[in-house]
Amino acid sequence: MKKLLVLILIVAGGYFVYENLIKEEPVLEIKAYKSTSASYSMDENAPALASANYGSVQGTVKNISDKVVTNIVLKYKLNAEPVEARIDRLEPGEVKNFSTQSVRLRHAEVTFFLEEKSYE
Repeated sequence: MKKLLVLILIVAGGYFVYENLIKEEPVLEIKAYKSTSASYSMDENAPALASANYGSVQGTVKNISDKVVTNIVLKYKLNAEPVEARIDRLEPGEVKNFSTQSVRLRHAEVTFFLEEKSYE
């Protein structure tokens, strides 16, 4: 019984240390979505070609900390292509829109994920 009580105290102490000393507080709240577009050939003398599909990642970034955040870089993978967005400065509580560069899509299914975020 003593061993079980000691084990519970060690686990509770480890959790307390992690939550209060080791765990980093979140700084940025990122909401992103994919944006796709298609362009078609408008020349009536040209043969019918498949449309060219382009995509980008767009969204908002909010500073949820109480300090100014600078040099924000969000690196995404959009259908395995690297794209990135940069924001110079965010005041506490400020929200800014972002958009990555457009890339030509090779597949109909568009997937994206946040690969890396960095800030100062």
